Formats: sequence, C-alpha cells, structure tokens
Amino acid sequence: MLPSNKASLVIDGSGSKVFAGILDAENRWLVKLERDGSPLEELFPLIEAVLTESGLSIEDIGSYIYCMGPGSVLGIRLCAMAIETWSRLYPKSVQYYKYNSLHLSAHALLYATPDLKDALIVSDWKKGVWNGLYIRGGHVGATEVIDDGALIAWKNLIYHLPQRKGWQSPPDKVQTLIYDPSILDAIHDAEGLLQITDRIELYSSGINTFQKWTPTRHRAQT
Repeated sequence: MLPSNKASLVIDGSGSKVFAGILDAENRWLVKLERDGSPLEELFPLIEAVLTESGLSIEDIGSYIYCMGPGSVLGIRLCAMAIETWSRLYPKSVQYYKYNSLHLSAHALLYATPDLKDALIVSDWKKGVWNGLYIRGGHVGATEVIDDGALIAWKNLIYHLPQRKGWQSPPDKVQTLIYDPSILDAIHDAEGLLQITDRIELYSSGINTFQKWTPTRHRAQT
C-alpha cells in the first residue's frame, strides 16, 4: 500500500502507447487513459485529460508513479522531464515511485497465470541483444541483458514484450505480451515492483564506453 493519503499520478511512456492515470489513496483508479502516437505530441494532452476527468489538479497529487524503463527512450525521458518540472513547481508533491516495465509484465503474467513457474520475458534493445527477465520457480528475477545465444539455450516459455520499433524480429515460437500499466491497481503490492526513490531514476541496459581521442595523423597501412 502506498503511504500517501493523496492521489497518485501514474505515467508510462515506455511502450507503443502513452498511458496516464490517477490512483486514489486506496489504490483504485479514479481515471486511466491511453493514447496512440508519439509521447512528444500526446503526453501533456493526456495528462490534462486525466486531471480534468478526475476533477483534480497537479497540486492535489501526493506522489508520482512512473516507468523507469526499459522501453522507448523518448517516451521515458519525456515523462521524467514532466515529473521533474511539476515537482519544482509544486514541491509538496515530490514523492516518487518507480517501476520496471519487464517487472510489471512479469507480475501481471503471474497474476493472470498463478501456476506459471518458469518463463523468460524479452524486449528489444539492439541487434542481437535483448533486455531479459527470467521467472524461475514462480519468482521474478532482475532485468538483465541477454544475447541470442541465451534465447536459444532457454527451453521453457518465452514471452516477447514489444515496446517500440525494434531492431530485430522476436525469436520463433514466442508469445507476445500486451503491455498494460492499468494492472497496477491489482499488483501494486507485488514484491519489489514499486520502489520508492528520492529522485527520478531511469533504467539503463548497459554502461556507455568511450574511446579517448588522440591527436595523431591517420596514416595509410603499410
């Protein structure tokens, strides 16, 4: 149970659609909406729509619940920028809760199929490499980066979570998941799903490495 006695604004731009909704103090949806299209055009009209329909304003929001990724980089960063802005304009609403899109999908899958024991959920990262999450013995693991070899080696169920225009097609014989942040009201108490944080944190699939430039003339190979 979220400790706030005020409403929570939920924003998720990680998928192919933009989601926003407002949960009341009892974690029940006051309103939830979803729109196709780019977050650049749809995010702020969507937030305005959920606030209007709920009869609330940003000042009434006690906490922000947001998807940290993985998923659409543009969507995730726009949501983060919006929350950062509102937090500075209305500093009383500065409690953050983050969740991972693959964790959400895993807990939603276990909620719908409680007898599920072992499965692998993947989403596209870059060619030959995937964001992956293993369910083993009915327990949700951590998100990790896996390659095509790990997909081939896994002999149990594989689920694919489409999040954006991918670099590659999903592996054969996988089941496609429908991403649905509205399940949050039912699974918000799932272990490790919602994590309180004192600042906006985004998911990173890996660490960027940079090669130092040396000011030498390029010479033909001999």
